[in-house]
Amino acid sequence: MIKQIPKTLLVGIFITAFFLIIIYLFTRLPSGGEKTPIEQVTYGSSDKCAACHRRVTPDIVNQFAMSTMAKAGVRCTDCHEVDRSNPMGKEHQGFFITSSPTPKQCANCHPAETKQFEHSRHGGPAWVALSGLSDFSPEQQKLINEIPEVNRGPNRIITATRNSLFVIEGPSVTKAACQTCHAIGKPNADGSIGNCNKCHLRHEFSLEQVRKPEICGQCHMGPDHPQMEIYHESAHGVIYQTEGAKWNWSQKPGRLTVSDMPAPTCATCHMSGFGEQATTHDVGQRLSKFLFAAVTTNRPDMTGGREAMKSICANCHSSNFIDEQYNKADSVTAFVNARVSEASQIMQDLVKDGIITDKPFASQISFDAFDLWHYYGRTAKFGAYMQGPDFVQWHGIYPLLEQLSKVKEEAQRLHMEHTSGKQTIQSKGRTVSKGVKQ
Repeated sequence: MIKQIPKTLLVGIFITAFFLIIIYLFTRLPSGGEKTPIEQVTYGSSDKCAACHRRVTPDIVNQFAMSTMAKAGVRCTDCHEVDRSNPMGKEHQGFFITSSPTPKQCANCHPAETKQFEHSRHGGPAWVALSGLSDFSPEQQKLINEIPEVNRGPNRIITATRNSLFVIEGPSVTKAACQTCHAIGKPNADGSIGNCNKCHLRHEFSLEQVRKPEICGQCHMGPDHPQMEIYHESAHGVIYQTEGAKWNWSQKPGRLTVSDMPAPTCATCHMSGFGEQATTHDVGQRLSKFLFAAVTTNRPDMTGGREAMKSICANCHSSNFIDEQYNKADSVTAFVNARVSEASQIMQDLVKDGIITDKPFASQISFDAFDLWHYYGRTAKFGAYMQGPDFVQWHGIYPLLEQLSKVKEEAQRLHMEHTSGKQTIQSKGRTVSKGVKQ
C-alpha cells in the first residue's frame, strides 16, 4: 500500500518551488530586457587584412570580429582605404590607406552623425580652446564660425585664455596633457575636423562602451571640469554604480526607454534618442548656458536647448521638480557670475592703471584670478546643474570666495606699492620720485 505524502512536506515543496520561481524571474533578465549576444565574425584567408594582422596585431582583429560593424559586413578597407589624393594616405601592402580614419571616412556610412559632430562643441571649438584658429584652413574656419562656442565673444576676464596657457607650457607638456582631450576637434589634413575614435574606441565600437559615463570621464574630470566626479556623487550616478550591471546597454539607438536605463548617464541626457528626443551627436544641442565660460551667458537657442533637456528629465521627473532644479542652478550661476565679474573688474583696473601687464599669467595675481573662475566658478556651476551639492559648496563656492579675497588683498597691495612709488618730494627745486637717489 502506497503511503500518503504528508501535507507538511507538500507545503514545504510548494513554498520552496514558489521562491525558486520568484528568484528565477527576478534574476534571469536585466531590467531593460534580454541582452543580445554579439557573435564573433570569422575571417577566411581571402581577407588579406585579417590574415596578416591576425599575426601582427591579433587583439585588433579579435576586437573588430566582435563588433556590430563586422557583423554588418564592414571590412577593414571600408574605413582605412582612401583615395590616392588623400594627404593622410600611404602605401601599405598593395593598398593605399590611412592608419587613422577621420570623420571623412565615417561620413560614408554615418553622414548625419558626422554633420552633427562637425557643428558641435566637440568639433572645432575643442581645438580652438587649445591653440586658437591658426591650424584651421579657411574652409574649416568658415564651418566652425557657425558654432556658438566659437562665436560667443570674449570671456571678459583678462587672464582667462587657454591659448596663452598653451603657449607658456609648450608642446613638451601640452601634447601629453590638454591636447590629448582637445584633439577630439583637431583639424585634419583631408579637410575634415575631429576624431570619432576619442569616444568610439576602436575596434569594437561598442554601444555599451559609448553609453557608459567612463568614456566621457576620460576628459570630463579633474579640477576644471569635474563632471565625472559630480555624476558619481549625484543620485543618478549612485543608481548607475549600484544597478547599471542589469541595464540593457545594447538597445538599438533611438529606442532607449526607462526600462532599458532607469537612470541617465552622460550620453542619455546629452546625446541619446530618449523619450521625445532624437539621437544627436551635437552635445550642445540640449544645453542652455555657456557654463564653461568665465562669465556664463545664455546660448543662442537658450529656450530650445533647455526645453529639449527638460523633455529628457520628464521621463522620470515632474515638471515642478525639473523647474525647481533649474531655478536653483540658475541662482548659483548668477552668484558665481557676480563674483567673477568683480574679479575681472579688479584685473582690468590694474591693467588700466599700468600696475600689471595685460599679458596672461605674467604675475601671481593673474594665476589667482584664473583659478577663481576656471577651477572654482566652473565647478560650482557644473555641480549645481548636475545635482552635486558638495561640488557646489566645498569644491566651488567656498574656495571661490577665498580666492576672491586673495585677489582683492593682492590688488590692494599692488595699488599701494604703485601709489607709494609715484609719491614725490621736493629736493633742491626738483621733483623726484621718493626713494630714488639723485
